Amino acid sequence: MSDQFAPYDEYDARQGAPARQGSVMPHSPAAEKSVLTAMLMMPEALQECLTSLREGDFYLYAHKLIFTAVSELFSTGRAIDVISLADHLKSQGKLDKVGGASYLIDLNQESTALVSWPHYVEMLRRDATLRDIIVASSKISSLAFDAPEDTKEVVDEAEKLLMGVTDRAVKNSYVTLSSAMEDLYEELSEACQNPDGILGVQTGYPGIDARLQGLRAGQMVVVGARPGVGKTSFALNLAVNAAAKGASVAFFSLEMSKMEIAQRLLSAQAKIPLSAIRSARIKDNQWDQIVQATYELSTFDIMIDDTPGTTVTEIRAKARRMLKGKEQGIVLVDYLQLLSPPSGRRADSRATEVSEMSRGIKIMAKDLGVPVVALSQLNRQVTDRKGQRPQLSDLRESGSIEQDADIVILLDRSMNEEEAERQDRPDLGVTDFIIAKNRSGPLDIVPLMFLPSSTKFVEVDTRHSE
Repeated sequence: MSDQFAPYDEYDARQGAPARQGSVMPHSPAAEKSVLTAMLMMPEALQECLTSLREGDFYLYAHKLIFTAVSELFSTGRAIDVISLADHLKSQGKLDKVGGASYLIDLNQESTALVSWPHYVEMLRRDATLRDIIVASSKISSLAFDAPEDTKEVVDEAEKLLMGVTDRAVKNSYVTLSSAMEDLYEELSEACQNPDGILGVQTGYPGIDARLQGLRAGQMVVVGARPGVGKTSFALNLAVNAAAKGASVAFFSLEMSKMEIAQRLLSAQAKIPLSAIRSARIKDNQWDQIVQATYELSTFDIMIDDTPGTTVTEIRAKARRMLKGKEQGIVLVDYLQLLSPPSGRRADSRATEVSEMSRGIKIMAKDLGVPVVALSQLNRQVTDRKGQRPQLSDLRESGSIEQDADIVILLDRSMNEEEAERQDRPDLGVTDFIIAKNRSGPLDIVPLMFLPSSTKFVEVDTRHSE
């Protein structure tokens, strides 16, 4: 039997996929052939298949090569026909591996495929999913047999393997304009019935909510600041405020442990210095505040994950489980530059890796249908120039963060009295909440007062500045 049309136990076994003795993985050679025929003969089928299929959806080696070659021709704007396809495969030394030009000519003559190709596409995707499940289950079984003493590693790896299969499903993402207008009309009607209401997740700061109208589903929100300005403290304040307004919060901390986060939350809620909580030097008259704050925090739907070195894909999978069935949710990531690239995918530069992770966060926000707030470091150059007010260009390591984000917030605070005395710097204790980018609203600055002892931000009432 020729290699390009080898069955599973002869071909895929060489790719490292496990198989039972004598078994054949789910696949349909006729369906694969019909889909390739439709791609060669119908522009409509070509574009649809290139969008909804991937190379792995084809089981036979020859069909994988043909699909990839068609995709390469399409991406470079070249003609897609039997002659061009044969020439492209020949230039790569792969024409014989697909059965030669005669096989491509046979594909171009299967006119029966032009009617039922959408059904065959679904067959390919179904069989590919079944193959992925078989491979994942076999790998999980092997992991279990070779499990170390700590089974948490096995469980985590098993979850990744299964989530990789379930996340693969491609959803129809388009809607008709009439459907979109109906949804908009319903949203406007609800908003008009409550004109003072906030449409998205509330931050708990009236001035900020008035300008942003809350944090909306699908938005990527970036909060950038220099080290020590308080971006993590702001994120924790935001988590508590959003939860107090009824939102479910998934907080991913790549820098601090769960215990450190709990200490900060308790300090801010009880209005007791963080140093006193960390050192366990609680005065007798402070215990009532501790008990009350602990009770209040325990009523909030805040979930914390402090796994170090996690990836965007892992966060998306975890957040989907954490927020499943919740009416309103929000994801917070502290912070973007500490995320790890996908396993086995190291880019040529850190800037490229951060760009990929930034795009992944935006995709996650749309996929989960919740706002995702990602904290970001700023470049050190911001402290070197004469005017130290942060700018969009200061977002560290990647300009794509600015492009991907729907909202960019920059926190600016004077770090000492000498800095605060300058006319171009905020007053001591005041943190400027700079709305540097707002895709669907105004740009502005909202002053916040930072209480360093309890790491809490409160909004400054500019109407009664005295």
